[in-house]
Amino acid sequence: MRHHEISGLRSLPLFSEISDDSLNQLLAAALLQQFPAGVVLIHEGEPADFLHVLVEGLVEIYSDHGSGESGITLLKPVSTFILAAVVSDQPYLNSARTLVESRILMIPARHFRHLFDKDLVFARIVAQQLAFAYRGSIKKLKGYMARSSMERLANWILAEAKLQKGSTNFVIPFDRGTLASHIGTTRENLSRSLALLADHGIRIRGREIVIDDKDKLEMFAKPQSLIDDPSS
Repeated sequence: MRHHEISGLRSLPLFSEISDDSLNQLLAAALLQQFPAGVVLIHEGEPADFLHVLVEGLVEIYSDHGSGESGITLLKPVSTFILAAVVSDQPYLNSARTLVESRILMIPARHFRHLFDKDLVFARIVAQQLAFAYRGSIKKLKGYMARSSMERLANWILAEAKLQKGSTNFVIPFDRGTLASHIGTTRENLSRSLALLADHGIRIRGREIVIDDKDKLEMFAKPQSLIDDPSS
C-alpha cells in the first residue's frame, strides 16, 4: 500500500491503536484491488471471508429482497464493511457494490479474528465499532418511522452539505434511483419531493442541489442529534 493509504487506515478508529506489528500482519495477508463501478463485492448470504476496507471510491450497502432492492448505507473512504459478519463468522446479511471506480483492501477474516482473539486492545475497539454500527442502524430506523420521505430527503441534503464542508451547493454523487432507495422511497416520489422542496429553500439543477436558504430547509427538516448526528 502507499504511505498515505496506510495513514488513512490509521485514521480509522478500528486500526488507530493496534501496534505496527499487528497492522503489518494484517496487511501482509491482505489484497488491495481496484474495481470498476458496478462490481458486486459481497453477496448477502455468502460466508464472510474478508473484511473490506474502502480506500478510494464509493460503495453502496444494500439488500436484494426479490421484488427489488433496499439501500442500507453509502460508504466513503476510509471505511470498513461489513464488520459484524466478519467478527461473528456468520454469513453476510447485506450485499455491497461499487458505485464508482474504487480501491478496496480485503483482509482475510481468519487473520482478523486471530488478532481479535489475542489482542485485548484491538478487541475493545472492535466492540466499540460494533456498538456504533448498531446505534447507526437504530438512528436510521427511527428516521424511517418518524419522518416522511420528503423529510428524510431534506435531512439527507443537510447531512451531505455538511460533508461538503458546509457548501451551499453539491452534486448528487450517484443516480437518483440509488438516492431514492437510501431514503426509502421510489424514484418518482423522489422527483416530486425534490420539486416540493423548492418551497423550503433549495433549487435543483440536474444532479446539482443548491441550498438558497439553509435556515428555511432546517425549519422543515427538523434535524435531531439522536437521529442525524453520527457522533452521538
